[in-house]
Amino acid sequence: MTRYKTDEQMKNEYVPKIKRFTDERLTEENAKRIYDFLQPYHYDKGGYLLYDAAKTILDTDIDAEYPGGDNSDYFETLDGYGLLKWLEAARFADLEQLARGHDKSNVVINDSPEYQEYQKSLYPAAVRGILDKLTNKQPYLLEGFWNRLSYIENILCKGFPTQNDLNEKIKREAKMVFGAASEDDLTSFHSEVEIKSKLCDVLCDTSMTDEMVQALYIKDDVLDDAYRFFTEESKDNQVHLAVFEYLEKVEHDYLAERVFDRAKLEYEDYIDRVKEMPPQKIIDEAYKITILYDLHISLEPETSDFNTERLRALYSLDSPLWSLYNEWQRRDWTHMDDIKDVIYDVADEKTAEIENGKCEIDPDPFGLDDQEDEDELEDGQEP
Repeated sequence: MTRYKTDEQMKNEYVPKIKRFTDERLTEENAKRIYDFLQPYHYDKGGYLLYDAAKTILDTDIDAEYPGGDNSDYFETLDGYGLLKWLEAARFADLEQLARGHDKSNVVINDSPEYQEYQKSLYPAAVRGILDKLTNKQPYLLEGFWNRLSYIENILCKGFPTQNDLNEKIKREAKMVFGAASEDDLTSFHSEVEIKSKLCDVLCDTSMTDEMVQALYIKDDVLDDAYRFFTEESKDNQVHLAVFEYLEKVEHDYLAERVFDRAKLEYEDYIDRVKEMPPQKIIDEAYKITILYDLHISLEPETSDFNTERLRALYSLDSPLWSLYNEWQRRDWTHMDDIKDVIYDVADEKTAEIENGKCEIDPDPFGLDDQEDEDELEDGQEP
């Protein structure tokens, strides 16, 4: 029978270890790398803990920096990362740039001593904010958090996996293939062993993007996956051509999954916030809920058909879902044409039925029906 640890047991076991790690290993230099590594695991959903850290350090917030409410509706569409950009722009960008509208992607932050000091404090505060949140609200996540911090030890020493790290991993896999091969496998032409050997050589000699490296490095067995692709999916029977095709697919699928994961996370975070709103506010949010749902579902890897270039562009956005929603707001009037088309089609179809004698128009559609008229007349009521 599986025994589950209670929240108190989780705290007692992991909080001291994690606090020791943050006290000893969390520095100004590596805090951002640690935060970026933890981000995909949803410990800071929507970046609100990062924004909260900035508010505390700068002793201000969006409402204080942009009084008057002119942008309040726009701010409601932003997650923590979007709000952070506005807050940093207000404190560290030129006033002339702030007058250029809602797009903060091109705002250049002044690299002043004040900004540098703020940056040094921001990510350590955010990571400690994650720990505080887990300890107080989600202790059941502390074990996984600690396991990932332990893995970060290697990241801090060596950095994120490079292509050299990937090549070493692939060569270790190839060595295991040869070690387990029979004499016939080693001498047979076009055997699995021989093909995997060629795949190993070509993969190690091919220059890859960072996304390709990350996508391959997290696979349990790169050579097995590449061999399966070569024998089942590739359009080429030459290994070096198949490898290029394989890497393109790996990169595309990796980006598609990451973009959808981030959009799904943004949507779920927004829904969590909506659930805490009063009923009337939830009704007011109905349109936004619908559009955000449709946008994030449209990014599902299994049904979307975005090319790698578009996925890479979406992946570069801090908040892909809200960026898409903000763009939709600029052009959502176009759906009125579709609505009018539906109205015209229904009206034209009904008109044709009436003209052909297939349908009669009820002159009093909201009045009493014939039976009710007869009942009233029997009761002595005037028609």
